[in-house]
Amino acid sequence: MEISLSSPQLFGVTSSGEDVYCYRVTRGALTLTCMDYGGGLLSLSVPDRYGKREDILLGYETLEEYERDSCWCGLLCGPVAGRLEKTSFELQGEKYRLEANHGSASLHSGSTGFSRSLWRGELFQTSREEGIRFSLAPPRGSWGFPGALEITATYLLSPRSLILLWEARSTAPILLAPAFHGYFNLGGTPWNTTEDHLLQIRGSHVMPLDEKHLPGSPLPVEGTPFDFRTPRSPDPLPWGEDPQITLARGYDHPFLLDPPEGDSNPAVTLAHPESGRCMEIFTDHPVCVFYSGGFFTPETLFRGGHRGTPALGLALEFQEHPNAPFVPELPLPLLLPGEVYRRRTEWRFSTVQKSMNMTSFLSEGRNI
Repeated sequence: MEISLSSPQLFGVTSSGEDVYCYRVTRGALTLTCMDYGGGLLSLSVPDRYGKREDILLGYETLEEYERDSCWCGLLCGPVAGRLEKTSFELQGEKYRLEANHGSASLHSGSTGFSRSLWRGELFQTSREEGIRFSLAPPRGSWGFPGALEITATYLLSPRSLILLWEARSTAPILLAPAFHGYFNLGGTPWNTTEDHLLQIRGSHVMPLDEKHLPGSPLPVEGTPFDFRTPRSPDPLPWGEDPQITLARGYDHPFLLDPPEGDSNPAVTLAHPESGRCMEIFTDHPVCVFYSGGFFTPETLFRGGHRGTPALGLALEFQEHPNAPFVPELPLPLLLPGEVYRRRTEWRFSTVQKSMNMTSFLSEGRNI
């Protein structure tokens, strides 16, 4: 089995003059490339049913493009991912104010946050895994949040899985709801849209959006365009007249994940019948935000010369309940001094034979 860790390579220099390095890890058939700008994933190479390895993540060629990026492509988001209805909130009697960068709301904690910060990267290797550990210790009060936060995001690579481990501590009570914001297309290159994929989300409730795209009180998915409990295409076109689909130009909605039924049942599965690639996602996060990429435009040029078009890639963001301070029935993502925040997400890859029918595609043929 192939195992390698490449020495950090200079990826570019930020507009403020800071060096940014990239890190590459290979284990078995998987190759992962990351960078310390935003703790981001640059690429993830995965084989198809014939063994051909291709990148399944959208990304850019240069650091300058990541600095200009407006869709958080492959970056870590936080301290609070998603939209917060108001830029001010009260926590244990103290008021705090965040940056409004999405109308009157705060999106992904403002224009800087985790995504535009320079993390400290460290390659490591154990007998079972290789990986990159990214650490960040923003000063007290950074981006409007209380306390001094220490957080690590660790990417682990095994022969068939990518794992992301979050761990954080704070010196003061803080809202903490980080997320990885990658865009997947299992078709590899050259890319078509993700409309030919199959998606299954084991979530019985979804948070609808208001006219400002702010998520509200959860509603059942039964009988709606948001019922992905049985695998189907993520293409929103059949539901084009639904007001929620029209508002988001497809999907951009938080799904409340059902409790897992044993260790073998993933929370979300994405599959591409043509290539045979299957990605099962196991997580202890309570929510998956599914964004179908409806706001991609040709002005955005992704790696490989691919211009942005709707559904070129889709995001599956695992996180805490979004907008929770302003949706009373949801738990507040609060980290207190002395506590340790820990979350784990695993993307498990397999391939499926071409002869397999659509129903069994997502439950059999686990080979890589």
